[in-house]
Amino acid sequence: MFCRKGTPMGKKLMLIINPISGKLKGLSNREALCGHLGKTYEVDTYLTEKRGDGTALTLAHLQDYDVVGGCGGDGTLNEIMTALYTLPPEQRKPLLVIPAGTTNLLGDTLLLPHDVVAAADKAACGSAQPFDLGMMGEHCFGSVVSFGAFTDSSYATPQKLKNRFGYGAYVLGGARSIFHLKNYPMTVTVNGEQFSDEFIFGGISNCVAVGGIIKFQEGVVQVDDGLYEVVLIRRLKTPAALARVVKAVRKRRYDDCPEIFYCQTSSIRLQADHPLPWTIDGEYKGDFAEADIRILPQSLELIR
Repeated sequence: MFCRKGTPMGKKLMLIINPISGKLKGLSNREALCGHLGKTYEVDTYLTEKRGDGTALTLAHLQDYDVVGGCGGDGTLNEIMTALYTLPPEQRKPLLVIPAGTTNLLGDTLLLPHDVVAAADKAACGSAQPFDLGMMGEHCFGSVVSFGAFTDSSYATPQKLKNRFGYGAYVLGGARSIFHLKNYPMTVTVNGEQFSDEFIFGGISNCVAVGGIIKFQEGVVQVDDGLYEVVLIRRLKTPAALARVVKAVRKRRYDDCPEIFYCQTSSIRLQADHPLPWTIDGEYKGDFAEADIRILPQSLELIR
């Protein structure tokens, strides 16, 4: 812990910084972050050293603070949310988000600036608002769970490449994966309907973009409405099918493309013939043949 700054009589903020996330944005701006947040909070900062530290630090020190902040990518924020979820509701504290990753799905959804100092300045003026947390089995997520094409670009791209080339690293990884598309036979149960098909991609999300490819029109995504956006892309059998998907993606309209299943829901079950790799908030979580995904309406609070 280091860098204690701020108004002594203000609320106390523990700010968790991932020092290797997104071109070291958080670490290089540590003093500036403390200065801007110190207008509202008494700030203590903590650095993560390895995966899981965001969860461990939150659980170890949260009782001494009024607010917990995360400065890092979606994976770092996921670790903090995981810690908050394990606590009884009355012990949870609001989460302040400073996006500092290579891609920042949660930050983009909350309309936060990409500049970490500007994001801190905006956060210092924010207030606690309800937020829907997602669950896939025992795993929490704040933005998205996904499988198939493009979704391995985040965890399969080396951190040094991410930091050097930023979003371009994800594009390179995604472009490479299109030549190795796999089809996943699945049975889907959602909104009282059950059907089976083969899919090359699936995203169940509460964010404005998935995999850097699937994006939603303005106003569709609300982080406190108790609903996910579900996009499942079926096996592409012809060039014409690919063209229809590309058109739908460009227009951000998925409900009238026969190759895409789209809906909003509070829960969904996907059962595959064999285990397949899943990512949660951009991090690989393992291979599962069955995924029960549900939303926990307004179970957390975010400063925004």
